[in-house]
Amino acid sequence: MRPRRVYHNGLVKRPSSVAEKDSFGESVEVGEKRIITELETDLLEVEDSKMNQYFLKWKETLAAYKRREEGAIEFRRLAKGDDDAFDFLEDEGLKVEVLGPILAREDGVEGLRFLGEPEKGPRIGHHSLEDFHGDRFSGISASHTINGHSVVLRLTYGAFHFLFAGDLNEEAEIELLRAHENEDIDLRSEVLKAPHHGSDDFLPEFVGAIAPMVSVISSGDESARTEYIHPRATLVGALGKHSRAAEPIIFVTELVAFFKAEGFLRPEFHKLAEEGTPLFEDGQPVVDNKAEERGRFFAFSRAAFGLVMVRTDGERLLVYTNSGRTDLKEAYAFGTEDGETFPVQVRRV
Repeated sequence: MRPRRVYHNGLVKRPSSVAEKDSFGESVEVGEKRIITELETDLLEVEDSKMNQYFLKWKETLAAYKRREEGAIEFRRLAKGDDDAFDFLEDEGLKVEVLGPILAREDGVEGLRFLGEPEKGPRIGHHSLEDFHGDRFSGISASHTINGHSVVLRLTYGAFHFLFAGDLNEEAEIELLRAHENEDIDLRSEVLKAPHHGSDDFLPEFVGAIAPMVSVISSGDESARTEYIHPRATLVGALGKHSRAAEPIIFVTELVAFFKAEGFLRPEFHKLAEEGTPLFEDGQPVVDNKAEERGRFFAFSRAAFGLVMVRTDGERLLVYTNSGRTDLKEAYAFGTEDGETFPVQVRRV
C-alpha cells in the first residue's frame, strides 16, 4: 500500500488510564451535551502519549507508508459537507459526498458530540425518530462516540448510489436522518454497506430512508474469546423490510466464505492433489510437513474468501460472489430507467 491521502474523523483515542470524559482530549460541557473540541488533522503530529496502543500502531503504520511513498501524505479531518476532498475523482465520473460525521455547534463551541450508552437489553418495539426523547442513551461512551462519528460517504456513478455507513449506531443515525428529512443530505442509495457488521444498535427509519436494493453486511468477527452475534436478526430483518426490491438482496460476507485447507505442500505434491489423491488420512497429512522449507506452499482446495463484488457502468449494476467452485457464482443484475431501479436478467458470456 502507498496511500496518498488519509481521511479520518479527527478523534484520537487516549490510553485507557484516562477518565472517560478525557478519552479524546479536551471537551466542553454545553447544557446537557459534552462536545469534543480537541480534533486532530495530521495524525503523525499527534504525541505518542495521546494515543492508546491501537492508535499508536496506526501512527507507526502511517509513518511507514510515508517513508515508502517517499513523499507527503495528505491528512484531512472530514465532516459533513467536505465533498471537495474527493474532487480528484471527478475526471472518472465519480461523485463522493461526505454525509458524516456531523459537527455540533452550540454557544460558539464546535466539535463532535460525546455519544452515550444505548439502553440495555434486546430491542422492544419499533424505535422511531418521532418518539425519540433522548432517554434511550445515557452518560458518555468513548466506544459509541468513535463508532457513531464514522466517516459516512455516498458515492454516485451514473444512475447508482452507494452508501458506506462505517460503524454508525442509532444515536448517530438519528442526526443523519434529521439532516435527510431537512434535505441537507440525501441518504437514498441502491447499495448499502450496512453499519457496524450488522449490530442491533440501529434506527429502522434510517434504513428506510436509504431504501437499498442491495445490502452488504461485513461480518465474521466471532471467536471463542469474543462474540458479538453479528449480524443481528433485527438488523437483517430491517434491511429486508425497508428494501425497495420485492425480493431484497442481502449478502453477509461470512456466509460466502469457506475453506478446505490442505496444509503445507512441496511442489512435487502438486500432481498428487490434482489427481484427487487424499492429502490427509485419519486426520494426518499424507505429505511430510517437516520437509525442507524451500519450495513449500500452503494449499487450499475450494476456497472462497467472503468477497462480495459490485460492478457498474452507471447504467447496469451487477452484484455477485464467488464460491468454492470456479463455475458457480451467485449473481444479480439491476437496470435503471427514469430514476427507477429494477432487476434485470444476468447476462452470461
